[in-house]
Amino acid sequence: MEPRKGSTDSVRRLSTFDQSIAESSVSAAPQPRFANTKEYDSILYGPVVDYSFRRLDSVNDAIKLTPRAGVKPNEFTEDRKMKSCSLRLSHNRLNDLSGLKQLIDTLLVEPRRLFWIDLSFNNFYLIDPVLIMCIHLQVLNMHGNQVAKLYEVDKLAVLTHLRSLTLHGNPVELLKGYRSYIVGVIPQLKSLDYSTITKQDRSTAAVMKSFTRHKRPARRRYDE
Repeated sequence: MEPRKGSTDSVRRLSTFDQSIAESSVSAAPQPRFANTKEYDSILYGPVVDYSFRRLDSVNDAIKLTPRAGVKPNEFTEDRKMKSCSLRLSHNRLNDLSGLKQLIDTLLVEPRRLFWIDLSFNNFYLIDPVLIMCIHLQVLNMHGNQVAKLYEVDKLAVLTHLRSLTLHGNPVELLKGYRSYIVGVIPQLKSLDYSTITKQDRSTAAVMKSFTRHKRPARRRYDE
């Protein structure tokens, strides 16, 4: 299936919104000790490594390609690792994340600190459990995919730094109690589908949770 098209301006606007959310909360995560704070900032907030609109069928295919050039070029270390903690794989043909660890280990100078990833407009039917290895992940975009089951979201509960999630444009969005369920399962979220989570959202989620006896095997299974 051909990747769905989106305007460049729209993608840039949403990316700026994502980055602002992540930057506002990144200080909450444990930070490595760099002799030079400016050097650390250049890595954490470096330009997004962008593989969008590349017709990728597999994450492994990205390793052979050069990232798309942005307004600000990617910076490299002496050993050719990119100074970035953000990765865009949107508008491709991906349906799983096999090879993600190899990709970020190959590309990024600090792969463990990946905190922003855009997987929107692909063909994901599931939330790939490989995402839980990204322990510092704060922003996850998965809108415009094919996720249909609410319990898929349970896998993300272990990501304690996750602040922003998008799933609109997936079949799951049409299910009753969609927003309340997600807010209840991932209470650390501050934004869902580019909409700030309010006190009322949390109150509704708490009420729904108290009346719902839903076991979450996915959370236990993927937290091993």
